[in-house]
Amino acid sequence: MGEPMSTPANLAPLLEPLALGGRTLRNRIIVTAHATYNIDAEHLPNDDDVAYFAERARGGAALVTMGTTAVHPSSPSPYGIYHNFDDRIVPRYEVLSESVHAHGGLVVPQLGHMGARTDGEAGAVWAPSQVSHHLWASVPYAMNRADVRTVVEAYAAAAERAVRGGMDGVEISVGHGQMVNLFLSPLTNRREDEYGGSDEARFRFCREVLEGVREAVGDALLLVRVNGSDEVAGSLDQDQWLDIDQRIAETGLVDAINVSANFYGSVIPTMAVPRGCYLHYARAVRARVDLPVGAVGRIVDPTMAAQALEDGDADFVGMTRAHIADPHLVAKVVEGRTDEIRPCIGCIQMCQGELGRHRNVKCVYNPVTGRERFLREVETTPADVPRRVVVVGGGPAGLETARVSALRGHRVTLFDERSELGGLVRVAARTDGRDGLIDAVDWLGNEVRRLGVDVRLRRTAESAEVLALEPDVVVLATGASEALPVWAAREDRRLLGAADVVSGRPKLSGTVVVVDETDRTSGMSAALAAAEQGCAVVLLTARPGPAELVEPEVRDDFLQRLHDAGVELRCSVQVHEFDLAGGTLRCGVGGLAALTYRDVDASGQLLTRAVPDVLIAADHVVHTWTEPRAELFADLPDSIEVRAVGDVLNPHRIEAAVHGAFELAASL
Repeated sequence: MGEPMSTPANLAPLLEPLALGGRTLRNRIIVTAHATYNIDAEHLPNDDDVAYFAERARGGAALVTMGTTAVHPSSPSPYGIYHNFDDRIVPRYEVLSESVHAHGGLVVPQLGHMGARTDGEAGAVWAPSQVSHHLWASVPYAMNRADVRTVVEAYAAAAERAVRGGMDGVEISVGHGQMVNLFLSPLTNRREDEYGGSDEARFRFCREVLEGVREAVGDALLLVRVNGSDEVAGSLDQDQWLDIDQRIAETGLVDAINVSANFYGSVIPTMAVPRGCYLHYARAVRARVDLPVGAVGRIVDPTMAAQALEDGDADFVGMTRAHIADPHLVAKVVEGRTDEIRPCIGCIQMCQGELGRHRNVKCVYNPVTGRERFLREVETTPADVPRRVVVVGGGPAGLETARVSALRGHRVTLFDERSELGGLVRVAARTDGRDGLIDAVDWLGNEVRRLGVDVRLRRTAESAEVLALEPDVVVLATGASEALPVWAAREDRRLLGAADVVSGRPKLSGTVVVVDETDRTSGMSAALAAAEQGCAVVLLTARPGPAELVEPEVRDDFLQRLHDAGVELRCSVQVHEFDLAGGTLRCGVGGLAALTYRDVDASGQLLTRAVPDVLIAADHVVHTWTEPRAELFADLPDSIEVRAVGDVLNPHRIEAAVHGAFELAASL
């Protein structure tokens, strides 16, 4: 693989140190605050959290920031946030800070109070006024003056515990719809006492929190994370936030400002959002205040990060999801191995999605993320006996199997019938706003070639060709292919698979009905592709809404696009017959194909109430039905060890294929 190169000149600004207060960042790249769900039953950071943050420090990040840490029991605890209510957290801080410091990094917790942002847990919901603002919020309890004082003091007490536990300081969440933001916003602060009624009065709570925290932490770091804009009608816009930033700077209490955005939704931009989406906010703040300013928002690679510094957008950059995907990003920059950096594709399926499922943070394309304590050295540990491994299939599962097998010292040959590696991911990436998917399979393809895997494209692996290689083990990663859905009696030219439609074949016209039976993105992608061809499109789903297994933020992006494209959604309906001959359709519809469906309840079961079937005329019917391609199983002799991974076992999501492949390769 050759000797590592030096850092490219255009990336050198990233590696310059930066003085913050009484500390120095060893470079300009940080990991910003984010939930990990690495907590115990008391919402305290566990050993997995220590390993997670230590790995990012080991990889070269200058500063790692723990996610929101609730400072008082009145704060809701969605997303598995930490609790810093008493001294029980101090020993956990000590272990975590020692582990990060051992690798030359700095570490701070973000302190906050989630205000009215709750996911339905029991207990009071506190806010400045009796105004519901969050998507899942009930009407909150309006804090009295004693409550306000209690929470202000709680911030200071939590900050003191942090520095007592060896933390390098704290960050205060001033934005993101948390308590300080609620006091600052005229949308949620309707108070008529000294904490409301004017810009200065609404700032009072923020100022008191900062004063108390600075007194508690002494000369340790005090950072704030603000919004560039709340991006919500009636709340704080960019100009109002710039005034707040100036007020914060003028207090003289703060060492740096980290600029994000969003008031009551996810603060994590999806793949459909432009890269560098918040850089303009940071640039405006930097022009307004005399403090180091950090930028965030889909800063996905070192070149973009360096350009942000060069353009004066920021003094340091947050590359958080990039570090979830590749914790050694900075080390690879230092060593000139930027082409080996595993890219973040912005899918949010496991970094954000797992939190919503009450599981710890992971990454679709990095199976080690979130499991560092157990898997950190798997890839670099040679197999006991090098073996001859043949992988059939060049989608995500096959590529990951080949990559990890090669890393562990096996001799690997990979077959794929297509002209490009990546499988159906390349098809999915054709949908507008999903192009980031290509980055992952491109990286996997580059890695298997870099590691010396013998890649054979445009080759349908026959048993004789596989056996000629004298393999010790054959791994079938042949995936799944479109198959006849259960409600269709036989094939018909009007019956199409979603992947073909997204790929642009064949040419569509007239009315297109898309049947979503996977509850994922394929049906919505096909509907958009049909609409782009000028068709009238109806999307059917048996669920209350389409793509219910997809993360809410991604689904919302799709729903907006479907709305803009004029796609008609029909939910809680289930297809049970595709009438090729015409049948009832001949009674006034003409010679078009028809779909009949019945109403179903939320669980997908047919309703027992008597309702007439409905007929929908369609020129084309698109389905999402797939079945595993397992035919090669039968062609290989029993004397060969045959393993299978990915959709050939069970058509599923990308992470199941990649993580399963990692575990399989680790066992060879």
